[in-house]
Amino acid sequence: MSRGILQEAEAEHIVRLPKRVKGPNNWQQRDDGNWYMEMPVEAPEQWPLRLYGRFNPRTGCYTFILFCGTLNVRRLDVGKRHHNPDCNDVGPVHKHTWTDRFGDKWAYEPSDISSANSIRETFFAFLAECHIAFEGQFREPPQTYQKGLL
Repeated sequence: MSRGILQEAEAEHIVRLPKRVKGPNNWQQRDDGNWYMEMPVEAPEQWPLRLYGRFNPRTGCYTFILFCGTLNVRRLDVGKRHHNPDCNDVGPVHKHTWTDRFGDKWAYEPSDISSANSIRETFFAFLAECHIAFEGQFREPPQTYQKGLL
């Protein structure tokens, strides 16, 4: 990672590395009403990796991201469409992959995940693609908007 910019080959290398996270994944609600979780990712090489999740209980939309520092190495969005920089649109279930040309702005529709998948199934499919082993208990985010109750 030179000068804070990730190269596509480096991103692919990071994705292919065997990695792990230790659960449970604890969700916390923020002032915007969405639920968030973040976990450090262990890898055999010294990359600043973390796993991030966000769930909007009002819309049902959610995202999982493998970060390297502040950069999205891989991202999965469920529930919202995306417009790529080359002007093609992708559907409400799409994955972002790092490219030299577009950074994290380019996305495609995956064949292995659909909106019919549960959050649990989607989470573990995303981890499998990123070669991340999960050790511990998986917790689903709360399905209700609870602002003011906490």
